[in-house]
Amino acid sequence: MDATAAYNFIPLPDKILPADLDAYRKDLLSDDETRRHKAFRAFLNKKGNLSGHIDLDMETLTPLFIGGNGEQPFSPAGRVILPGSTIRGMVKNLLKIVSCGSWRGDEDVNDRHVYFRCLMATKKDPAWKGDLHKLYSNRMIGMRQGKVVRNAKTGFLARDKRGGYFVYPLLPQHAGRRILIGEYEDTFNVSVPVKGASVSWRDDTAYVITGSQPAYRLKRTRQAYEAVPESRRRTLGKQFIRYYSLRDADWSTNHRIPVPEAVISDYIEDTNRRGVDLLEDKGRLPAEKAKALGAGFGDDIISVIPCGYLERNGEVTAFGHGLCFRIPYENGIMDAIPANLQQDTIDFATAIFGDKERWASRVFFEDGEPEGNIEKLETATAHPLLQPNPTSYQLYLEQDGRKLKHWDAPEGVKIRGYKMYWHNKMSDWKATEDEAKLTNVVRKITPIKRGSHFYAKVRFQNLSELELGALLTVFDLAGAGKTAAYKFGQGKSLGLGSVKMKATLHLDTAEFYTTLFTDGALAEPASKTDGSEYLTAFEAYIGKNGLSRCWEQTMRELAEMLDWHHADTTTGWSQRVKSMSGNVQTGDVDERFINRDILPGVDEVYNG
Repeated sequence: MDATAAYNFIPLPDKILPADLDAYRKDLLSDDETRRHKAFRAFLNKKGNLSGHIDLDMETLTPLFIGGNGEQPFSPAGRVILPGSTIRGMVKNLLKIVSCGSWRGDEDVNDRHVYFRCLMATKKDPAWKGDLHKLYSNRMIGMRQGKVVRNAKTGFLARDKRGGYFVYPLLPQHAGRRILIGEYEDTFNVSVPVKGASVSWRDDTAYVITGSQPAYRLKRTRQAYEAVPESRRRTLGKQFIRYYSLRDADWSTNHRIPVPEAVISDYIEDTNRRGVDLLEDKGRLPAEKAKALGAGFGDDIISVIPCGYLERNGEVTAFGHGLCFRIPYENGIMDAIPANLQQDTIDFATAIFGDKERWASRVFFEDGEPEGNIEKLETATAHPLLQPNPTSYQLYLEQDGRKLKHWDAPEGVKIRGYKMYWHNKMSDWKATEDEAKLTNVVRKITPIKRGSHFYAKVRFQNLSELELGALLTVFDLAGAGKTAAYKFGQGKSLGLGSVKMKATLHLDTAEFYTTLFTDGALAEPASKTDGSEYLTAFEAYIGKNGLSRCWEQTMRELAEMLDWHHADTTTGWSQRVKSMSGNVQTGDVDERFINRDILPGVDEVYNG
């Protein structure tokens, strides 16, 4: 059975299509500001002679939610508008696609390392689980002199006054201490919850509780546990709690291990992690109390908490709660982007939208003003607003139909392309009763009704013919895309935000710059045109650069994903583009998630 999702991917181009501005790249990327300005001015004088605006007439085909103040629509000055920044983001993303753009880790993708954990796998489990378990085990456990040793070690994660982090390692002879859950409960007269993870301090000792505990406990002694045949112990579940004393650590400044900022950032970005947050959790012990209980660190430390960690070349590469924590794949997301798409070639999106301090944007987006009063739907709790989840590598990475490839696959991997959301007219955006209880992942929203109208302008200055052709391709002003609709705002994964858009091009006339007034009134600045000559010139330029084949595939699949008519009339369409349920918290997990079924491509979904 194939996987289904509210999204799919437009394939990557074979290479970057250089903008005509790229001819000045050497000077434009120079550190010399005067040299950059001179080069940019030379380009404008030679080619950048087109200015004007594009009128946008927009109608919502499904409810639309642009997040503003909490659950309400974006409504500055008391009226709902479609922010220019939202229109800008949509246009820039599509321009990247239609003009075979480059990929930058700080702009086009959240370049991070995806985390995973796979504690065990049996012969009955799917093959992918065995592969992932082997990868996890090899990282967490090693062999030295013919003996199995833990690569994962234990220590105390410390935060200093400057926001930096270090791990103070536990002395090896104290690393394996543990107590039966039953003994712990009897000793401290407490009851350990069956579910949940925590750090509990008893004087100078931290007791680390991980994951779900068995409802059945061996309440008496270690001898009672050891009396159980070894073959049965595994069925008993977690019977032990590990504990670590502050006096068991090596607090020498020379021996503490730094945690790089990138590792901290990756840990924060691991949104699938549950349980103890080692950076924010209440299990952190303030420095003053820790020092009074025997910790020997310096005055720069402000708090500590026990952790498991992996180390390489004198730095922490991963850390987490307990000794079986989630770890990152070695390869980051940008490692799955072909190298030839990460070059410093100036693509059309960068040329037109600007490059930070080097040159400014030449396209400007006004807010979409409403036509009449915009009606709102009732406020309600929505299904979880899904975030990118590249842990599901069977959906995000190209697969060849054989062995599933994860992010660290030996043969290398490639992401499937630009992520976009399907239109889904029949989608119900409201949360179920069980989902509404998950207050950490759901929120209330107030969408505006379908049939709402907005009008906006996209102004441009000093574009070349090719740049204008690339920009117009986004709106398909030649008329071929009459059934196309665009996706805006939050809730795209829920079927919200489908917007029909009619675009009209107006070019500034030469007279506008020489005659301010005409018969006592301001001169008309622009004349209406269909822009076909610029679209034709841009398409010819694509062919000249040897990208016709992949560009035609891109435009076909993009048209399929934007096709509102298909979503509006095709029987059973909503089931083809329905998100699979994978909510572990509610126990509602689709079998296709368990089997890691592969997501079909755009053509396969569209053509059924």
